[in-house]
Amino acid sequence: MTYPDYIDEIICRLEQAGASAYIVGGSLRDMLLGVPPHDYDVATSALPEETVRLFSDMRVIETGLRHGTVTVISHGQPVEITTFRIDGSYTDSRHPDSVRFTSKITEDLSRRDFTVNAMAYNKRDGLTDPFGGRDDLKKRLLRAVGDPHLRFSEDALRIMRAFRFSAQLGFEIEDGTLAGAVAGASGLADIARERIGSEFIRLITSPSPLRPLELMAEHGIFDYVLGGYVPSPRLIRAITDMPPRDIARIAALLSDTDRDSAARILRELRLSGKQITGTLAIMTGARMCVQTPADARRLIAHTGIYAADAARLSEVLGSSPSGAETMTQRQQNTPCSLRDLRINGKDIAGLGASGKLIGEVLNTVMERVIAEPRLNDRQTLLDMAKQILDIQQSKGNKNK
Repeated sequence: MTYPDYIDEIICRLEQAGASAYIVGGSLRDMLLGVPPHDYDVATSALPEETVRLFSDMRVIETGLRHGTVTVISHGQPVEITTFRIDGSYTDSRHPDSVRFTSKITEDLSRRDFTVNAMAYNKRDGLTDPFGGRDDLKKRLLRAVGDPHLRFSEDALRIMRAFRFSAQLGFEIEDGTLAGAVAGASGLADIARERIGSEFIRLITSPSPLRPLELMAEHGIFDYVLGGYVPSPRLIRAITDMPPRDIARIAALLSDTDRDSAARILRELRLSGKQITGTLAIMTGARMCVQTPADARRLIAHTGIYAADAARLSEVLGSSPSGAETMTQRQQNTPCSLRDLRINGKDIAGLGASGKLIGEVLNTVMERVIAEPRLNDRQTLLDMAKQILDIQQSKGNKNK
């Protein structure tokens, strides 16, 4: 296996100082899978203070010194370097109450979550794999290190990570590991909602989310993720027909809820305002039927930049016939919203309208332009607006 020169330099510097050092965790797992890692993690027998001293010529960020982690910026790349450690007891279902540093890499690996993440490698020693992680990679199996019930009781977020890794890697979850995750699911109630939301978004945007989501529905995990809402099998299948974007796929999963319920779930997951707005827009558009170009323009008027995903979901869920997404994309540059009109509220006011009447006239004009885009000519629209205004005022006078 090969890795970048800057990682080799870090490991060599630690070894020259008399310490052991290895590539560990997800970076090593990805290397063994033939996937280029996004970043690299290094584990070492050097104490954190020694690591800081050894890399004093580089920028060093004391990321989690108490837990043995420092980040070294090498050739512009951040590398987390963590001292071999043994975790103490967990009382918050998330973090160890204490850690004890050790000189043995096998003891450090024994505290990790899954066998595929519990390996270490350097050029001197080759692969250190005390729990059979490489075999599990070949079997495409996700298995907890040691006792699954203990692993998940220590850190309940590992339950979400199990389903996320399964979706990300396309691996089956080993039976005992799944049983441990299900048994410890109540621990998710103690986990910060933004951490659950982050893992869930990564899960649903992974290449293989179908089986993990089905297992979550079957075993009651959604009670701790979506506040008791359980997406139907139809909706779980639907996300695989959606592009791997967060708002597109979560909109599909929440399609059986009303707008207020969906907004509550999204807020509880601590999603951003942009994610919430986009998801709700797609859900709205997915319930519209797009059969004609005018229908597509109405959908764009309601969903804006999310129109293509909304039309796609409308197709997937059967609200619209096949071809709705393509039709919608073709209408993207036609007038579909008030800002596309060649007149505005000041023009309507100049015709003698005021208050709510200005909006009513503009909306009526907009509906006509959506039906016939060729009408979006300034003089044509002014004539149309005056005609609508005259009718409205005539009705008002009769009512008097």
